[in-house]
Amino acid sequence: MDPLTLVLRWSHVLAAIVAMGGLVFARFALLPALAEVDEPTRDRIHEAVRRRWLPWVIGAISVLLASGLTNFLLFNGRVRAEGWADGVWMRMTGYHALFGAKFLLALVAFYLASALVGRGAGTQWVRNERAKWLSVTLGLTLAVVLLSGWMRQLHTGPNPAPAAGVPLPAGPGGAPGD
Repeated sequence: MDPLTLVLRWSHVLAAIVAMGGLVFARFALLPALAEVDEPTRDRIHEAVRRRWLPWVIGAISVLLASGLTNFLLFNGRVRAEGWADGVWMRMTGYHALFGAKFLLALVAFYLASALVGRGAGTQWVRNERAKWLSVTLGLTLAVVLLSGWMRQLHTGPNPAPAAGVPLPAGPGGAPGD
């Protein structure tokens, strides 16, 4: 793996960890703890956390978009350059459809995460029901992570045909290719 691909992968994974970890913390630790304090104190703490967490949310979204799109374009170029399955590998595996679903789910999660740390009146409806929208956003990010794992398993490329005269190794059942 070349250094650029490695840095892109690490930055993508680390940004996802920060974003999803923040959602888990906010939903299952911060909100329950804040439910135990009076409303003026809760509002002050929410504002203090929002101010500190906002740059992290913006940074994570920016890194995820930049590294994710770059990773996709580089991988797409590799598949074409190496001629995986004579250029139809993406179609055969449904990779583009999986990427499209992942990207759309991520955009919705980015919107909700931004709304949760925002101050605008247009997204106040999200902050009015923080627990609900944190849970929804967490579910969306979990779906994105699961799709990412599925897509990552496809990155091994096509299975090459064995060379002529080379026997297939015996599988678990003892027969070749089992």
